[in-house]
Amino acid sequence: MHKSDTRTVSNRIAQHFARAMLADGHDPADFARQTGITEALLAEPGGRINAERHRRMMLYAQHLAPQRGMLEMDVPHWFAQFSSIAHVCFNRPTLREALQELLKLRGLIGEFDFMLMREQGGRVEIDYLSEFCPLGGAMQALANFKLLSLVVRAYDGPRATTFRTGFMGAAPWFAHNVSECFGAPARYHQGRNSLTFDAHKLDQPYAQFNAVLAPHALQHAHAQLQQLHDAQRFSARVEQAIVDLLGAHHGNGASLLPALCDGLAINSWTLRRQLQQEHTSFRALELRAKSRESRRLLRETRLSVAEIGERLGFSSQSAFTRFFRTQFDLPPARYRHDAAGQ
Repeated sequence: MHKSDTRTVSNRIAQHFARAMLADGHDPADFARQTGITEALLAEPGGRINAERHRRMMLYAQHLAPQRGMLEMDVPHWFAQFSSIAHVCFNRPTLREALQELLKLRGLIGEFDFMLMREQGGRVEIDYLSEFCPLGGAMQALANFKLLSLVVRAYDGPRATTFRTGFMGAAPWFAHNVSECFGAPARYHQGRNSLTFDAHKLDQPYAQFNAVLAPHALQHAHAQLQQLHDAQRFSARVEQAIVDLLGAHHGNGASLLPALCDGLAINSWTLRRQLQQEHTSFRALELRAKSRESRRLLRETRLSVAEIGERLGFSSQSAFTRFFRTQFDLPPARYRHDAAGQ
């Protein structure tokens, strides 16, 4: 098996696609079947969608007609689920710093597309690149350029910034609305997705800058980004791979390690060595994964305690109960009862 891609994208993007598909008349069950994105993944607070599911979603989204609504969304709509980015980008000393932080913090939204900024001839040029988007990602570029334009125009003076936009794809049915949104005619069938505007105000002081709140917002946002990066450490990948194997009924202790090594395309010696470098072990991650999966199965399924214990590789119901009580200081039946709010 191939090594898994640990990059992720916020499930908020998947929620948007799921709602758009539903409004366009697509079957929600077909969306889940084609993308591997279940209702549980969509509903998870702060959840992330992995590389393979995101790729499949981008392919499936080709069925979706371009939506004009993205042009009409304002700051609260775009940043409602990413308030930490908003608190930084709308409160920097200058527009230059706001754009630099936006590009740094976009990993909180997703890690499959990129915006590259450069200054040239008194202009700022930003290119949008994406790995998985069909037709060059023109509609995804449009959404990102709209988001970026909201940040730039927050730093405007009396005159609204005019943006020159170019898209790799064909013009959508609402092309005139795109031009109105950015203040200049948009171009299509271009060699790249680009957004350009004058650079003269990049370093003008922002009159509404709050110097007291700014450091706290910046620290909080970068802490969130670091947490996301930490979650992509090798040990986190291993723990998630164990959870996935448990879900596929690979809980037997004798078969779990070989199945894990096969899935990660790594031998057991290298696995142990890399885990040692992160100060953990396969056994510790196995226990954590079984703890996580046992709670999920008790909350979300009607499997008996004995069936859950068997799925997780315990030799008997009593062995599973002892394990669970050691981990959580109460028996599994009591946990299920309390979780149901009975």
